[in-house]
Amino acid sequence: MFRTASYRRRFLYGTMLGACCTSLISPPADAREGGDTDRDSTVSAENVIVTGTRTAVKASRSMAPIAIFTANDLRKTGQTSLRNALTALDPSINNTPGYPGQLGFTTKTMSLRGLPANETLVLVNGKRRHTMSSVFYGGAMQGQSPVDLDLIPFSAVDHVEILKDGAAAQYGSDAIAGVINIILKSANHGGSAELGYNQYGWTVGPLGDYGRGGNLNYNQGFKIGRSGFLNITAEFVGNQATNTAGYVPRTQGGKAVLLYPLLANGQQDPRENGNRYRQISGQPESQRQSLAYNMEVPLSDAATFYSYGTYSHRTVFASAWYRPSNSQQNIMSVYPEGYLPTDTTEDHDFQITNGVRGRDFFGWQWDASVNYGRNLSSIGIQNTLNNSLGPDSQHKFHLQSLDNSELTADFDIKRSFRTGLFSSPLQVAGGVEYRYNEYGVSAGETASYADGGYVFPASYVFPNASPALPGASGLGFTSPSQAGTHSRMNGAFYLDLTQKLTKDLTVNLSGRDEQYSDFGNTLSGKVSLRYQVTPWLALRGSASNGFHAPTLQQQYFQSTALYYSVLPSTNQLVQSYTTYASVDNPGARALGATALKPETSHNFNVGFVLTPLKNLDISLDAYRIDIFNQIVPISVAGSGVAGARVLEILHEAGVVPNDGRYYGYTYERNAAHTRATGLDLQAHYLTRFGRAGSVTWSLMMNQQQHQIIRVNPLNVNLGSGITALFRSQIGNITTLYPRNTIRLNATWNIQRWSTTLRLSRYSATKLLSDRGAAYDETVAPAWLVDFDLTYRFPNRIKVSVGGNNVFNHRPQTLSATAQSAASLLQVNPNYSSAAIYGAEGGYYYGKVAWSW
Repeated sequence: MFRTASYRRRFLYGTMLGACCTSLISPPADAREGGDTDRDSTVSAENVIVTGTRTAVKASRSMAPIAIFTANDLRKTGQTSLRNALTALDPSINNTPGYPGQLGFTTKTMSLRGLPANETLVLVNGKRRHTMSSVFYGGAMQGQSPVDLDLIPFSAVDHVEILKDGAAAQYGSDAIAGVINIILKSANHGGSAELGYNQYGWTVGPLGDYGRGGNLNYNQGFKIGRSGFLNITAEFVGNQATNTAGYVPRTQGGKAVLLYPLLANGQQDPRENGNRYRQISGQPESQRQSLAYNMEVPLSDAATFYSYGTYSHRTVFASAWYRPSNSQQNIMSVYPEGYLPTDTTEDHDFQITNGVRGRDFFGWQWDASVNYGRNLSSIGIQNTLNNSLGPDSQHKFHLQSLDNSELTADFDIKRSFRTGLFSSPLQVAGGVEYRYNEYGVSAGETASYADGGYVFPASYVFPNASPALPGASGLGFTSPSQAGTHSRMNGAFYLDLTQKLTKDLTVNLSGRDEQYSDFGNTLSGKVSLRYQVTPWLALRGSASNGFHAPTLQQQYFQSTALYYSVLPSTNQLVQSYTTYASVDNPGARALGATALKPETSHNFNVGFVLTPLKNLDISLDAYRIDIFNQIVPISVAGSGVAGARVLEILHEAGVVPNDGRYYGYTYERNAAHTRATGLDLQAHYLTRFGRAGSVTWSLMMNQQQHQIIRVNPLNVNLGSGITALFRSQIGNITTLYPRNTIRLNATWNIQRWSTTLRLSRYSATKLLSDRGAAYDETVAPAWLVDFDLTYRFPNRIKVSVGGNNVFNHRPQTLSATAQSAASLLQVNPNYSSAAIYGAEGGYYYGKVAWSW
């Protein structure tokens, strides 16, 4: 009944091992010194950055807080995805907490400064990265469709720069929380290969497989001509599922919980006393194959052609909710023991950028590029059935296909001018951009949404003959009426001016105007100041406004899920249809949906940089971010007594039949004015102990608080049971992220040894319940310990072992009150989903790498 390790996975891991052994036989004949060596991982104020500035400057001279992480820093986390590595290093970045919805189990995302994932702009080599095609259903991810960092090959990354400041005036939409700029490797010689194994140390019950997995990474640089290069990367990653779900309790809320129908004599089935571990909940089974390249070729002394791209193919298998034998969504002759549906997602994702930059365009430096990215996602479900097709139903279904693409063309120029007003020249940069977005939702196969008319006979489950639910059980489907392709265009112009007014005072002014074909014009501006008080103390600050254009996914994604609700007056089961609807869906319109407006923001940042010693730098920045018209989905259900008004509206509008069924809609709306305030602290220090080696110390902290300043009222009176912002959604914004997160990191390098110890502290988090405060989930503050030990052999072979959360700290389980109200599939132990660090516990790894 449950999935086991398949031949496909064993073949993949065997292929990875064989390929690694082959690559380790001998390097290319022309390889030279300088592959993936262990660089000093010190990230100091002297690192040169390119993010948030139109010229390369040292981090100590930046006008906004910047965090920099090298490939070595990322590698020492032991993670195999860029997203997980960044969340392990930077306290202002977190994996998005809360129950993600079933589609959210197959694809993960992250948040910067506790803001929605859509409010962080992701760049690769300074160019905009396309977003995913999916929309998340649940938790703090609800309504988000950001960039999927997991689809960027981890081993292709040279370093990452994280700008923690509003930057919409510089880069356009989405840069409200900040910018993550991923710089690809550009070595023109040498290379590296790595084979790794990883797993979690504990599991719950006999299901799942400890997340066992492996990775094989290969990177090689080539020289082209006198000064050109080609750097290529191949990456293979596979992991099995984890499980944090325990057994199904025998009783819940004082009532018996049955997995099987009662016997003819009214007694419980003896199988109730057997295995009650039926649910898998945790990290999904996944496989990913990725390629990347980065290339530059000089065309002349004044012009250079550049090109880079990534491609990833990923398949993910995530368990849905277990349906017991006596479920209303089971035909017992088909699944006598019940069944555990498996949600499947297959992604094809690529992005290619080509451009030419030069030094003399009427005295200007210039850069012209075309950038195209696309994410195609095929979503299905297996080990399930369409009950309405009866016992002959198939067990595997294609539910929908999602296709998101983005074409961007940029032309940028910059130069300096002597104005005669100041001793330093005026730095001028400007540019134009054209962007075309297209998003398509395609229907699933007919059997995934068909109503075959099968009727359940009268039984223990259905006292009277009852029509079965149409559609594949376990995940929503898209029907032909919900499918469609949508597009928009926008053009932008920006201007950026930087002037040193005195030797110590620098000011920057940025402005950007964007025109969208679907909702009109947006104008963003930013002013930044930096004052060098002394050689070791600088003050900086900025004020800006920004925006996030609603994605086409937020506007047009549609999917329908079916389930049974209980009619309060008669305790009768009633079919319920819930549609995640576009904002122009007739049902959503009847319930108050309108065209989405852009989210807009006001950003303020003030701080200082201290460099009192040669090897010490400290920065502290305070920020406030106000987001207006923040997009939050609302779920409007017609079930229960509170839903009577909803059904009345839908019936009056004629969008659903008055057939005794329940209907509900979820749609995106501009819901609230929110405010985030906080502090970002960074400190780095290098201590040299002579023959005892050196230690790189770092301290990073994020302190944040989120408030809801105003809730936008609903457009339609939906009755007392529907509020403009539900209590759980308020918690997603205000209490689900830790107010304080600290990272203490020390890396000791001595001869061929390198040891990293990292302590992380998370303050308490809380998941609010729509049932009331008694049902809230609170996770206590926690300290977690990560460890990495690396030894480098003389032949450039490097061995690493380590772990994250090595002492296996897990969050609290649900309280007795919350457990009593949970559905059948919320099983014991039931760890709270409010933990920012997840519920899997300790993660351990070992890696062998060779560089040449």
